[in-house]
Amino acid sequence: MSDRSAPGCRLRLDWVYGYRGHQCRNNLFYTAGKEVVYFVAGVGVVYNTREHSQRFYLGHNDDIISLALHPERSLVATGQVGKDPYVCVWDSFTAQTVSLLRDGHTHGIACLAFSADGQRLASVGLDAKNTVCIWEWKRGKILASATGHSDRIFDICWDPFQQNRLVSCGVKHIKFWSLCGNALTPKRGIFGKTGDLQTILCVASAKDDITYSGALNGDIYVWKGLNLIRTVQAAHGIAGTGSSTPATLCAQDKQVQKMDGWMDGWMED
Repeated sequence: MSDRSAPGCRLRLDWVYGYRGHQCRNNLFYTAGKEVVYFVAGVGVVYNTREHSQRFYLGHNDDIISLALHPERSLVATGQVGKDPYVCVWDSFTAQTVSLLRDGHTHGIACLAFSADGQRLASVGLDAKNTVCIWEWKRGKILASATGHSDRIFDICWDPFQQNRLVSCGVKHIKFWSLCGNALTPKRGIFGKTGDLQTILCVASAKDDITYSGALNGDIYVWKGLNLIRTVQAAHGIAGTGSSTPATLCAQDKQVQKMDGWMDGWMED
């Protein structure tokens, strides 16, 4: 027993339990391979429900807090917290890195969204300005960036019918963004007398310049351009009463679905 060195061995990740739902949203999707992609701590997980097996993406060095699925549903973007956070774009089939997006944010990356054509990626930081960045993710380059808002942004989405239009929302605001070259310009939504100024948790864009948003009190707000034109009151109860508030909205043509554990659909009148 002259050799007192530790045996040569390495730990291998075998299974990840749980799911990060706390302080995160829009972070669980079905891939093109009919597998489920999500994250726990600093691990991206691809779960095969048929075989009850998992694959792991291990490209992060801190906790993941945001996720977006590419329109072709095979590539995944994940963003993390940390002093110098970064975004990883990775292949859900191979669990290998495709692109790394660095130096765009500090503190963390709260939201991610691919454009409808899959060529660009929007990200929102956790810095004091809640900075919004637009990436040419294949090149790893920032195309445009701008101050997001003075308070937290909870969601951002691209308009699938207008390729240079985005919508973001958060604490008592909603903003409509236009991208022209390297310029990213916001305009605030006008609540008017149609609905109360309140925190907006999620957004989805539809045809004809229509945007749907989910409010903290359970209402669905319907926007035309910058203007709030209609509310679906108490669509899912009121926060704090045991009822649900909107967590995710999905718009198709003139239908809107809201998912928070229950899924419901409405047709625009």
